[in-house]
Amino acid sequence: MKLTNQTNWGVVALLFLAFTALSVAELRELQLNTSEAVTLQAEKSAANYRKNIDQLSSLSPQTEELVLSTLLESTVSQPHISYAAIVDASGSVVAKREAAIQNAVPSWFTSIDSNSELEKRIPLGDSQRALVLTSNKLEVYTRFTNVLLRNIIAFVALSLLVSLLVAVMNRRFKRPIEDTVRKLNDMGSHNFTSPQVSASSGDCEQLTSTVNTLSSTLASKFDELTRQSELFKKEASKDSLTKLANRGAFERHMRALLNENATSQEKELIIVRLAQLASINTKLGMVPGDNYVKAIANILVEETKNNSNVRFVFRLTGGDFALICEPMEKPVRDLMLTNISKQCASASPLRDGTKATYIGITRFTGTMSMPQVMESVDSALIAAMKTQSGWELASEISHVHSNTRWRERLNYIVAQQYADIMIQPVMNIEQNIPAYYETFGRFKDKDTNEVIPMSQLIPASERLDLIPQVDRLVTSIVFKKMEVTSQQVTVNLSITSIANGEFRAWLVNELTQRQALCPRLLFEVEDAALIQYRDYAESLCRQLINLGCRVTIEHFGDHFASLSGLRAIKPQFVKISGRLTQGIHTNKENQLFVSSLINIATGLNIKVIAEMVETEAESVALNKLGVEHQQGYYFAKPALWNVY
Repeated sequence: MKLTNQTNWGVVALLFLAFTALSVAELRELQLNTSEAVTLQAEKSAANYRKNIDQLSSLSPQTEELVLSTLLESTVSQPHISYAAIVDASGSVVAKREAAIQNAVPSWFTSIDSNSELEKRIPLGDSQRALVLTSNKLEVYTRFTNVLLRNIIAFVALSLLVSLLVAVMNRRFKRPIEDTVRKLNDMGSHNFTSPQVSASSGDCEQLTSTVNTLSSTLASKFDELTRQSELFKKEASKDSLTKLANRGAFERHMRALLNENATSQEKELIIVRLAQLASINTKLGMVPGDNYVKAIANILVEETKNNSNVRFVFRLTGGDFALICEPMEKPVRDLMLTNISKQCASASPLRDGTKATYIGITRFTGTMSMPQVMESVDSALIAAMKTQSGWELASEISHVHSNTRWRERLNYIVAQQYADIMIQPVMNIEQNIPAYYETFGRFKDKDTNEVIPMSQLIPASERLDLIPQVDRLVTSIVFKKMEVTSQQVTVNLSITSIANGEFRAWLVNELTQRQALCPRLLFEVEDAALIQYRDYAESLCRQLINLGCRVTIEHFGDHFASLSGLRAIKPQFVKISGRLTQGIHTNKENQLFVSSLINIATGLNIKVIAEMVETEAESVALNKLGVEHQQGYYFAKPALWNVY
C-alpha cells in the first residue's frame, strides 16, 4: 500500500509539471497569435484609412470625426481589439472607439501575464496622424482560461486514471510501473527520445498507451519549439543583404575545420575583396552599392554550382567574401579566378579603369590556428594589389614576412606616438554652424610616407590585437590638440577597445585628470557594442557621462536589439546609419523607417544626427523629417586638423 501511494503521488506530480509546462507554452502561443492579429488588423485598418483619406479631407470636422469613428467601429468589433484611435502629431485623439468589455480581467491573470495587453501604433502616410490599437486583454484571458480548464480536466482525469491503473498494476507487475515512472521522469526533464513503454500484459496496455500518447503530444510541442529555435538560429547566421552565410557562420565553420581533432587534409580559403565598393557607395549611393554586392553574391553562388571544388560561400563584411574550396591545381584555379574577376568587373556600375576585385588565396590544414590562416590570406590580398591579375596565393615565406612587416609598421606607429588627425563637422542645420567635429586618425608608412589605407590597417590591427593601442594613440593626440583649441570634438571608440578592460581603465583615468576637457568631448560608440559587449559598453558610457562627456551612438537603426541600451545609457545623440540616409529623398520606405527612429529617439529625449549626407535633396528631406544635425560630403569632407 505504501509503495502504491508513493507511486501515485509521484506520477501525479510529474503529470502536474508536464501540464503546467504545456499551459505555459500555450499561453505564450496565445500571446504570439494576439500580437500577430493586432499587427495585421493595424495594417488593414491603416490601409482602409489611407484609402479614404482623400474623401476625409473634404469633410467638415464633425463629419470627419463621425466617418473616422465608423471606420474604427469595424476594428474594435474584432475580438482581439479593445481600443482603436486615430491621434494627431501631438498625441491628441482625433477619433476613437472602445469595445464594450463587461468583465474585468482577474488580478491573478495580470500577475502571470503582465504583457498580455499590446499597443500597436502605425503612422498614417503623410498626414502626421497615427493609428493606435490596443489588444483585448480579456480575450487572451478568456481563451487561456478555456485552455487551462481543458488542461485541468484532462489532468484530473488522467491523474485519476493513472492512479487507478498504477494501484492495480503495482500489485501484479513491477516492471511496467518502473518503466512508466522512468518515462514520466524523462518527460519531466524534456527527454522524449527514450523508448516507448510496453506492457507485459493487457492489464498495462491502457497505462502505457496513455503515457506514450502524452509523451508524443508533449514531444510534438517541444519539437515545434525546437524547430522554431533552429529557424531563428539559421536566420541569425545569414547575411541580411545577400542571404549568404555571414561572418559568424564562417568563423564557426573554420573553427570546426581547425579543431585539434581535424585531419591534416588541405583546404583552400579564397577571399574576394570588392575594391570598388567604397567608391560606388560614395559616388553613386548605398542602393547601387547594395545591388552590386548582391550581384557579386549571385556570381559566387553560381560558381559553387559550376565548380565542384568550391564548397562554401560566405559574406564576411562590407565588400569581403570568403570561399572554402578543395585544393586546386594552378591552371584550374586561375581559370576560376579569371572567370570571377571578369564577371565582377562586368557587374560593377563604375567604368573608371580601376581594378574591380582583389583575391587572396591560402591553403590550410586542421593543424593551423585561425589567426595563422587569416594572416596568411591577408598577406595574399596585399600582394594581389600589386599583381596584374589581381590575385595571389600566399606562400609560407610571404605569410611570415607579412606578419612581421605589419607588426613592425604598427609598433612603429604606436612607438612614435604620432598620427595625423582628420576632422569633419557635424552641422546644426537650424543655426548653420558645426555642432561639433568628428575626428579620425590617419597613419603613414614609415618607409614610403604613404597613407596606409584603413581597409588594410584595421584588419591587421585586429589580427595582431593592437586596436586598443591604436585607439589609445589617437585619443591621446586628440586630448593634446584640445588643450590648445576651444573646439568640441568626438572620438570614436572601437568595439574591441570597449571590450578591453585595460583601455577602459586608461580612458577613465585620463579623463579624470583632464576634466576641464570633458564638457567639449563626445565619444562615438557603435550600436553593435551595445549588443556584443552590453555590460562593458553601458558601464563605460555611464562613466563618461558622469565625468561630463557626451555620448553618441552611431549606426542607429542597424540593430534594434540596441534599443534597450539606449534607455540604460540615455546618450545625447544617436547617428542614423548612412544606409538609411543615402537617397532618402526618393525612398519612401526609408523615410517612414527614419521617421520611426526619430520618434523613438525623441521619446527618449535624444538628439538625432544623419550621416553620409551627400546632396542638397537628401539634406532637405532629412530636415523635413526633423533631423536637426547632419554630417557628410554635402557640408564638408574630412580635413587635416591643424592647431599647432
